[in-house]
Amino acid sequence: MKIRGNNTLFFSIEVISGILVFILTLTFGDYGLFGLILFFAGLIATRDIPDEREMGLLFKASALHASFLAAIMAIIYFKFPGYNWFHGFIAFGMITRGIIGLLYFLKE
Repeated sequence: MKIRGNNTLFFSIEVISGILVFILTLTFGDYGLFGLILFFAGLIATRDIPDEREMGLLFKASALHASFLAAIMAIIYFKFPGYNWFHGFIAFGMITRGIIGLLYFLKE
């Protein structure tokens, strides 16, 4: 299995990092953002120059991710007003982008 340029591995690491950051920020507050270290390590290990097909899939995943994240942030705003917006944006942004990216890259 190649690591460099493996987008499926990258999006899997992104989902795991998002769940880790969510749990750590609930438990430790701002110090839970150190869970982002796993995300950045995965980013460094797996990033490569994408070809045209990968660029198109990354663009589709990012566009769809933005609409899902906006809906999730609205739910957090109205249903969980005590939850930290920044923590929610980081954690749920990584989780949704990772899931959508996995769906796009596993489908193609």
